[in-house]
Amino acid sequence: MVSYAGLMATSAGLEASPNELRAALADALSQMYAEEVPAYGHLVDATHRVNDSVGSGHRDSDRLGGERHGAIRVASFAELSQVARLFALYGMCAVGYYDLRSSPTPLPVVSTAFRPITAGDLAASPFRMFTSTLVSNDERFFSPELQKELEERLTGRELFSAELTAMIEQAEQSGGVGDAQRFVERTVDALRLDQTPIDLAWFEQLDAVSTVASDIAAAASTHINHLTPRVLDIDALHKLMGEEGIEMIDRIQGPPAWNGPDLLLRQTSFRALDEQRTFTQADGNAVTGPVRVRFGEVEQRGIALTPQGRAKLDEAVSSERQLEDVFTNTVEGLYEAGDIYVEFVEVDGETQMVPITYEDFLPASAAGIFASNLARPGAEVDDVSVRMGEADLLRDAVGTLYDPYQLYQEQQDRSRSQGREQQ
Repeated sequence: MVSYAGLMATSAGLEASPNELRAALADALSQMYAEEVPAYGHLVDATHRVNDSVGSGHRDSDRLGGERHGAIRVASFAELSQVARLFALYGMCAVGYYDLRSSPTPLPVVSTAFRPITAGDLAASPFRMFTSTLVSNDERFFSPELQKELEERLTGRELFSAELTAMIEQAEQSGGVGDAQRFVERTVDALRLDQTPIDLAWFEQLDAVSTVASDIAAAASTHINHLTPRVLDIDALHKLMGEEGIEMIDRIQGPPAWNGPDLLLRQTSFRALDEQRTFTQADGNAVTGPVRVRFGEVEQRGIALTPQGRAKLDEAVSSERQLEDVFTNTVEGLYEAGDIYVEFVEVDGETQMVPITYEDFLPASAAGIFASNLARPGAEVDDVSVRMGEADLLRDAVGTLYDPYQLYQEQQDRSRSQGREQQ
């Protein structure tokens, strides 16, 4: 895994590959976030200790040290398009559509995840960025008057500096990033928490709708609101953090623990901390007050489920059935039942079945983590049914929106084809 310091030592001022850039960005963002949110540094250290205690025999052990995902929020599909252009240069494509308005605690956003899409690129650097977009035209959250003010205030807002924008345009024209060091540095700057004073009345108006809305639209730009290392035993990590004085949310989101292989994704976090921000009042005077928007998340990734396997899992969770009553507890049994995706790999002349890691997210878990860290639950909405129009808007903004199931199926089919060619 390429570190930021390692890349910069060898390629300052030179062109770097998307995999190198992505690994360096993950490392640089982690350093920045640990400086600004010290509890995150504690979380990373605890994650390394738990992983070391579990052992190095895991199928993804080579990538665990530098693996993480981040999360940002933007105010419009136009801003999402800016973000998509930036992450494309890091080899990150939009995968999946998540409507967090349909969660038990509805949030006024829809989301996608920018990530690598091939097994080789994921092995080189599995960094992902979960990106949520404010759905400001949803009248269940925003009145017509508030929608109009949002549009007026956000028109022309630029997420990136003029220098970073110029670097993106130049890289798109030339087919690659030239000055790797400066490009990563300017990207990190764009994702820092902006300290520009916030209009207090506007903040409070949005905060009454949702803390997520005020975090997105009251600030001058976007920022990282959490970073997430990967752990092999999330139950042990949750317990360890609590013992070491870090307040964690009270539950682990995702599939329950069971006596079979890890499935999909389990997540938890330490609680967002009060951070003092500067606000401007109507009379022009400045005041300070606490805002809770940044936290540290940790994830335990399991095997990618097929649509059939996902339906069985969702039914089991909703009906509170034990997973042991629904699934066989071996990789071979799960594959034979059609519940998981696997790769067929040649090892010492023998074909072995290797589970494919789930690289994506769960909308209920994402919403649960967000909701657990909200200062207030925000406004209630009467109808939380999914609206498909936003999926089309999101797809238009990112250019190509990949279906995660299709990516896993293609990875499995490709390994089968390669195995037949070698016979």
